[in-house]
Amino acid sequence: MAIGLLATGDEIIQGDTLNTNSHHLAKTLHSEGLVVGLHLACTDNQQEIEDCISFLAKRHDTILITGGLGPTSDDRTRFALGHFMEETLVEFPAALEHVKQRLLRSHLAVTAGNKQQALFPKEAIILPNPNGTALGCYCWSKGKLLVLLPGPPRECLPMFEQHVIPFLQQGQRTDKQQLKWRLFGVAEGQIAQQLDDALQGIDCETGYRLETPYVECKVRCHPFLIEQVKAIVEPIIQPHIITTTEKKASQQLQELINESTFSININDEVSGGILQTLIQSPKNASRLKFNCLQSSDFYFHAQGLQEYWSNQQQAGTTNIHIHYEYAGKQGSEIHELPYRSEMVVHFAAEWLSFRIFHIINQLHQGVA
Repeated sequence: MAIGLLATGDEIIQGDTLNTNSHHLAKTLHSEGLVVGLHLACTDNQQEIEDCISFLAKRHDTILITGGLGPTSDDRTRFALGHFMEETLVEFPAALEHVKQRLLRSHLAVTAGNKQQALFPKEAIILPNPNGTALGCYCWSKGKLLVLLPGPPRECLPMFEQHVIPFLQQGQRTDKQQLKWRLFGVAEGQIAQQLDDALQGIDCETGYRLETPYVECKVRCHPFLIEQVKAIVEPIIQPHIITTTEKKASQQLQELINESTFSININDEVSGGILQTLIQSPKNASRLKFNCLQSSDFYFHAQGLQEYWSNQQQAGTTNIHIHYEYAGKQGSEIHELPYRSEMVVHFAAEWLSFRIFHIINQLHQGVA
């Protein structure tokens, strides 16, 4: 059966907050080959939450519930779930310790409201939350799997991606395997049409997810079809691959700099500070400088996106010029990028990350 979604919160019902959690959950579930059913939203009223859970339970084997796990009096989701399950919630010592440690880091005292965040159904499996005090959980009741997730997207979505999706995938009784590719510089609709047309007649399911400036493409098929699918898909997508499936180019570059000892100075006249936001971290801030006169082992000067910065919003292409210096060596290169919208600066930041990563490897480590 399909997976039902319930978003709780007065702010959602009243239109103060856009329900981006359900949008992300549904899109990801669908792209993973999981069937999405009904979407519901309700206020913070405990009876409304319980009524929505009961309604979804009649039509779904799995229900994902977001919101209402905080420390305030209107955070009633866990209590509505307990009433639906006909169980008294119990305090989980590990959950309480997590709450205490999070508050301690912010020099805050533990309140009675904070303590309620450690209450769960006694057989629940707790989901960690490194980004906040609200832990999530799995519960089983009346033949249904119920999942609680915190409301803030910065807490909800990582928990969902890292714990819920892998768990739901394990429950699928199929021998089909999933192939994934992360593509750059191609429109989602364009590549979807190409791959769907190319794979017609083959027993497989395709899925696509936009994560600007990348598109994640997925194909699920039986093991004996994997090589046939790869032979069809890989020639089509090869021009659009600049990084691995697991990491973005900016993540790869940041890790390279974090683990190195050399210094880098980047004069970025392309991304408007986006590149710095993506790759600079406390681990590399002493060695990675932007737009300064300080000498360094590596020097990069990036220029381009003239059409964007001069407010010419037409579709087409735009160029990036990269000049680099290292150990007395100099070089430069020009690259053409698609220019479809103002998101071109995000494309440019990832492209710069890709090229800087490979230039550093080529010059410093001797990797082509």
